[in-house]
Amino acid sequence: MRPYSIFRALFLATAASLLLSCDKGNEDFIVGVSQCSEDSWRQKLKEELEMATYFNDGVTLRFVSSNDDSELQQRQIDSLAASGIDLLIVSPNQVDPLSEEIDKVYDSGIPVILFDRKTDSPKYTAFVGADNYQIGNMLGHHMAESLGGRGTVLEIGGLVGSSPADERHEGFMDALSHYPGISLAGFENGDWTEEGGEKAMARLLESYDGPVDAVFGGNDRMAIGARKAIRKAGRGDSDILFYGVDALPSADGGIRQVADSILTASAIYPTQGTELLLLALDILRGKEYARETTMRSSIVTHANAEILLLQHEEVVRQSDYLKMMHLQAGRMHDSITLQQIIIGIVLLFLLVIVVLLFFYIRAYRQKTLLNEILQEEKETVERQRDELEEQRDKLIELTIKGQDEEEEDAEQSVGKEMRRDNAFLQKLTQIIEQKMSDSEFSVEELSSELCMSRVQLYRKVKALTGKSPVEIVRQMRLTKADRLLSETSLNISEVAYSVGFSSSSYFTKCYRDYFDRLPRQAS
Repeated sequence: MRPYSIFRALFLATAASLLLSCDKGNEDFIVGVSQCSEDSWRQKLKEELEMATYFNDGVTLRFVSSNDDSELQQRQIDSLAASGIDLLIVSPNQVDPLSEEIDKVYDSGIPVILFDRKTDSPKYTAFVGADNYQIGNMLGHHMAESLGGRGTVLEIGGLVGSSPADERHEGFMDALSHYPGISLAGFENGDWTEEGGEKAMARLLESYDGPVDAVFGGNDRMAIGARKAIRKAGRGDSDILFYGVDALPSADGGIRQVADSILTASAIYPTQGTELLLLALDILRGKEYARETTMRSSIVTHANAEILLLQHEEVVRQSDYLKMMHLQAGRMHDSITLQQIIIGIVLLFLLVIVVLLFFYIRAYRQKTLLNEILQEEKETVERQRDELEEQRDKLIELTIKGQDEEEEDAEQSVGKEMRRDNAFLQKLTQIIEQKMSDSEFSVEELSSELCMSRVQLYRKVKALTGKSPVEIVRQMRLTKADRLLSETSLNISEVAYSVGFSSSSYFTKCYRDYFDRLPRQAS
């Protein structure tokens, strides 16, 4: 496979792995949840919303709570909208102070789900909540029938300005209107807390000292607070009926209070956090949804309280098991994510190696090509240099032939004397041996070393050996090269360089011309 093919294949594999590791299978959404208070009912809602995210990856919940402070809730809603949420779930603490702020969020393009409580504006995407009027009306009828249609009632309403407080009171009063023998002797607003219910009842008892047959609290906590106030005031509370709303199944919730006869009855106000989140996702994904969703309610009495608590215990066990499974799934997901990251890093590392290898091979090929070109140029230069040396020797030879007979005879006489001059030949050989590895070594340099002119050197060498200086130098180089090839482990290129050839190909040509065989055949 070619390097670029490997590079391309590994790149595609790496890209696919990274895409798979980033694919959650769901869109990512951020849902802001603005709670008006902190209580058991709100905590249950929060837990249900969080549990719903177990089955909906990619959903992030951002919770805030104003602790019954409308101005704080305004700031919190503004901050949530500015943080980049995709949808807002809000339970307005009061109608008037929060309508304008919620309208701003809706007008900015962020879907708004009103939960449990409404504003006085139509600017919302959906509403989910129980029918507070129906709850108040249902409890009013149950109380009246329990009293046999006669008695005196006190009411502790919810926070002033909140829609559940107004609607529950209205439903309760409409129910009592059907029973002429029952009268509402006093009404005070609380703030949804047990302490607030106790204070509201204390104020009522200061202005009313008559008999009390029943108490209706806007929620369970205020009803329990009202009973404490009656007991503290020295009024007998054992024969008084106490009604509340919420009926939470927690240890201190309304169902337990009914089972223990602290409350006479309570109305279930469901949380349904799972359905609430599913509604939010339907809105965000552009699916069809109901703009108004009414949650069903029912009355909890002493007769059914224990059964409901047993059912709740089973739900809690299943919920705990689900949380444990979610935790294990989270660990498995983290492990898989870590493996994907490691695989991605390994693939990226391999990709880097392949890229480096690709560039290395390309650089190596370029270097090889340049070396080949350089070798060809060196061969050409060496061949042209030798040819030039030979041509110069021929010119010298022609010059010598053109001289007169006396000079020729004199030179031949000198030549005969030189043949006997072994010292000259030894010096000549010694210089060539010393300079042999120098590819730039030339006849000109040889003549300079011998302190002779080029012509004098040619005449003397020709006379002594019958060969030109160029031939003598080449012969000595090739003879030594043949000996090195036979006696050492040097390769052909190393031998060629050691005897003064800069081109191994030209060395091979000269070797073959001289020995009539190739260098690799040397023995």
